[in-house]
Amino acid sequence: MTRSTAATGAQLLQRFTQAASTFAKPRPVQVDMLVQFDDVPVIVRIRDGRVAEIVERGVALQSWDFSVKGTAEGWSKFWLATPPAGWHDLLALNKRRAFTIEGHLHPLMAHLQFIKDLLASPREVAA
Repeated sequence: MTRSTAATGAQLLQRFTQAASTFAKPRPVQVDMLVQFDDVPVIVRIRDGRVAEIVERGVALQSWDFSVKGTAEGWSKFWLATPPAGWHDLLALNKRRAFTIEGHLHPLMAHLQFIKDLLASPREVAA
């Protein structure tokens, strides 16, 4: 993926916001996570297993439990209908350094499948 065809952080955020704003699963998940799309950070507040709020401004002064930061290439490949090997999973992306995961990891690991599903919600649908 060349730089000229890669999505920008703002485009990735827009795609994520559209998919994630209605994301919900019946789980007792209560976390605030920082998600960064290239150079565009947001705070995603999850309450009672649903996305309660996506805060786009003032992130610098907000607290969060953990963060998932990714490159434009990482997010773009992760959201393909069938991602290539090594681009299909948060932990695989962290291993290849397209994503970084930081912060208090207990809530992430306790709700790992929920977080993976939420972050994959913008994934293309296979034809």
